[in-house]
Amino acid sequence: MTDPGKMGGAPRETEGEFEFRPFRAWSSVAILLIFSLLSILDRQIISLQVDPIRRSLGLSDTELGLLQGFAFALLYALAGLPLGWAIDRYPRKILLHAGITLWSLSAAATGVARSFWQMFAARTSVGIGEAVLAPAALSLISDLFPKERVATPLGIYSAGFYLGSGAALAIGAYVVSHFSGMDRIVLPFAGQVERWQAVFIVTGLPGVIIALLAYLLFDPRNPGASTAKAATQVGFLSFVRANRTILAISFCGFGLSSFVAYAIGAWAPTYYMRVHGMEAADIGPRYGFILALAAPGAIAGGILTDSLFRRGEKGSNYVVAGLGTVAATPFLILAFNASTAINSMTLLGIGMLCYGFTAPGPYSTFNRLAPPELRGRLMACFVLFHAFVGAGLAPVVVGLVTDAVFGDDMAVGRSLTIVLGVALPLMAALLYMAWRSERTPPADGGTNRDADSPLSAHIWANF
Repeated sequence: MTDPGKMGGAPRETEGEFEFRPFRAWSSVAILLIFSLLSILDRQIISLQVDPIRRSLGLSDTELGLLQGFAFALLYALAGLPLGWAIDRYPRKILLHAGITLWSLSAAATGVARSFWQMFAARTSVGIGEAVLAPAALSLISDLFPKERVATPLGIYSAGFYLGSGAALAIGAYVVSHFSGMDRIVLPFAGQVERWQAVFIVTGLPGVIIALLAYLLFDPRNPGASTAKAATQVGFLSFVRANRTILAISFCGFGLSSFVAYAIGAWAPTYYMRVHGMEAADIGPRYGFILALAAPGAIAGGILTDSLFRRGEKGSNYVVAGLGTVAATPFLILAFNASTAINSMTLLGIGMLCYGFTAPGPYSTFNRLAPPELRGRLMACFVLFHAFVGAGLAPVVVGLVTDAVFGDDMAVGRSLTIVLGVALPLMAALLYMAWRSERTPPADGGTNRDADSPLSAHIWANF
């Protein structure tokens, strides 16, 4: 890995410059976790409404996959690049407040959509707002904690994805159940709406108030001081070129982790409704609990990553994520081939617990790879990549396999089996390659990992 201080730019923060303030740091992590929960709630609530939306708007599984994935990912990814630049320079509190307010209003606007394209536009706006969260959270947490402790808070923050997914299903199921006995639902400003539309409105609007918590975050950075200056000294493109192999493998490996999570999150509820005949109100709390099982795995993964790093394993982020992937693979695949719903959910729960260990991986990886003044942009680039691979492609790929390969709505479990059976082993292989690359000492003494690395020579000679 390149030493940024030897690239003609600003060095990393030194121990003398770093002041760890535990209360402020952990309270900020708690607020960011709330934001993470909210973002996944607004992002995943649509997965519980697939069949009602399909009946109401007359959509295909491919179109539903586009709404769950590509519509969100389109501007979520593209907006991340300018936002990453802004996060490296401007107050992160203000950017977070604006982003949360936008995605909350857009999530509620999904509930007044009357056509595919209206809903597509609303989901796209959700993506624009949410694009600020991951780069800002990584940048902020990285500034609040020393590098030998940072994987643990990052694991806690990343647990928000699974807790939020579970909350989305549990809250969505409660709201669906609440409105189930009503023949006519009338909401202020929206007028008369269908039940699935009411779910989006009721779960989206509270985010406007929650967004104000951004101003309680502790931001140790002094805007306009050394960070902006350092950002001009350390060239981002120079950093990427100097670390291109490890970045490419890391992006692909952790991009597939997002692909797997979104494939399951988008289509597992539909699988239980179609194949096992469950009702949305029953799936919500049960499936929500299953997804929440990944949260302790994410937290434990962060703690284990920090522990191994302190013991000298510099590639601990890849080791923990890779082992979690291998352990989860058989359970996640078998889950969608079980004969009963209870067996399927048991296997899925075990698989998600193991898979949770992969969650801190991308955050801790890019925290350690990039100097502070480049983290916002590097994370924004990863957000772009993982949004297209995960949120953009995964729901659509599963829907396409169901429509084009099987031509049978009831085959969604087989589609998930095929998609996961390819993605999970490939992800484990890429993380192993990244670990090997991390352990390969550069021949020039540390200034350029890609200069003489045998792994990079083999890969890039044929690129």
